[in-house]
Amino acid sequence: MILKRIKMDVGVITGENCYIVQDEKTKETMIIDPGEASENLIEILDAMQIKLKYILLTHCHGDHIGGVQKIKQKYGGQILIHRKDEIGLRDININLSTHIGLKPVIIQEDSRLDDNDIIHVGGLEFRVIHTPGHTSRKHMFIL
Repeated sequence: MILKRIKMDVGVITGENCYIVQDEKTKETMIIDPGEASENLIEILDAMQIKLKYILLTHCHGDHIGGVQKIKQKYGGQILIHRKDEIGLRDININLSTHIGLKPVIIQEDSRLDDNDIIHVGGLEFRVIHTPGHTSRKHMFIL
């Protein structure tokens, strides 16, 4: 397994974390919280020769979802978010994208996750752990 952590500056927020998880054998990849999807991130993804399966969002805030459309357009992949936070993907008053200096971010998830769901990336397996408390919907999750 390859796990890369990338710190990015997004709007007025600095040091946001984006993670790339890749099965080394299959090249199947999951990107977690792509933030702004900077050129640096795109270069890394191209160098890794990714086969994007998932764009996983830990929660709906703009600094975590700002790059989703750019990543999905270029690489495909399904957008995943916890079911209790998905409404914020379509509401700038919840995702706060314009409040932090980004253009309005409105996206549609492909699938909603629940506690204890299992995500497979190549031969890797991840379990969703619901951890409420950060967003205006009071829900987020980690793997």
